[in-house]
Amino acid sequence: MTESSISLQYDFNYNKRINILNGILATIVTNLVNPYYSKFAERLGATDYQIAYLTSLPHFISILAFIPGAILIESLSNKQKTIGGTMLLHKIFFLFIAIIPFLNVNQASLFVLMIGLMNLPGSIATMGYQASMGDVFCIKERGEAMGLRNKYSSFIGIIITFISGKLLTSIPKTDKDTIKLYQIFFIIAFIVSVFEVISFFKFKGFATKNKKESNYFSSLKQVLKEIPNNKKFLLFTFASLFFHIGWVGAQPLFNIYTIKILKADENWLAAISIASAISSIWTYTKWPKWADKNGNNVTLAIAIIGMGVTPLLYAVSNQIWLLVLFNVLIGVSVAGTVLLLFNILLEIIPNENRTIYIAIYNTLIAIISGISPILGVKVMDMTNIYIALIAVAVIRLASSIFFYRMK
Repeated sequence: MTESSISLQYDFNYNKRINILNGILATIVTNLVNPYYSKFAERLGATDYQIAYLTSLPHFISILAFIPGAILIESLSNKQKTIGGTMLLHKIFFLFIAIIPFLNVNQASLFVLMIGLMNLPGSIATMGYQASMGDVFCIKERGEAMGLRNKYSSFIGIIITFISGKLLTSIPKTDKDTIKLYQIFFIIAFIVSVFEVISFFKFKGFATKNKKESNYFSSLKQVLKEIPNNKKFLLFTFASLFFHIGWVGAQPLFNIYTIKILKADENWLAAISIASAISSIWTYTKWPKWADKNGNNVTLAIAIIGMGVTPLLYAVSNQIWLLVLFNVLIGVSVAGTVLLLFNILLEIIPNENRTIYIAIYNTLIAIISGISPILGVKVMDMTNIYIALIAVAVIRLASSIFFYRMK
């Protein structure tokens, strides 16, 4: 083994550990507050459509972020500092959210607005992280690195979700007490997220460059010219857009069904998240192996079949404990879908102008994801929640055929 190969292997092991640590910290932040967004909004007086906007508004806001964000990331000389800075700006919104209950305004509307606005820097940070993994890990290493990140993060996520759910249902005696505990959680989430940002700066492999090396507006034009001839990217994007109609369109339906029909409190919401995470832990490292054996697209199609069954499982659940049980299966499918969509995207786009390709893809996904939750609730209003759930299930199952045909 040459000296250079030893160095590369050392960097891979080092970056792999940093990626796991970064994932754990990110998961602590996410699992402390995200599972309860809809319930917190309901306690602030949110309507069904406001719950839908919790899903759709962040996507609408992100439409404004992706392409300008890609140009920003690629134009500045130090990509790592740029991404880390937007990560920190995203996390500061947790402090803004924490003070909402003190304000004499429509608190539910302001909360929805804050969740939307925080996705402006959040989208840039997420896209930057995705693109940076192409710098930090080579194709062969990426599946292992991301699988281990997700595996350990899910384990920590279970613990955090269990503790937070128990605290939210056992300590407070009134709604006001519960809201105060939420405020404490948002502050803790900010503190932990600062360490998450610090860990991101520990990655090795980012190349600094002279910002005059390239004209990224010209690069954007070049990518737009290349896309019509990139059939793999076009087919993948079309299939992914169709799938996201069913994926994201179902989110407010799930929240409404769980909270308003089955009357779940924070403890049950935590149990649902934990059930999903338990199955994810085992399968995060299995999905890359199955993909190596059967191909990414075929494996993704199988994962999405499980996603397609999910709305049907919700529709037949007349007891909250059934949702907890079914989420064990749901977690398996979500783990494979998230991981393989990410891996396939990085696989089919060229290394040159990678961030801009990701920005264009994410912009298109954001448009669909912004519209879909509102459409889901609209279908529910026109019919009922059961027909709406069946509709999104059909869309998800049909999209699995598109991915399968791409093999």
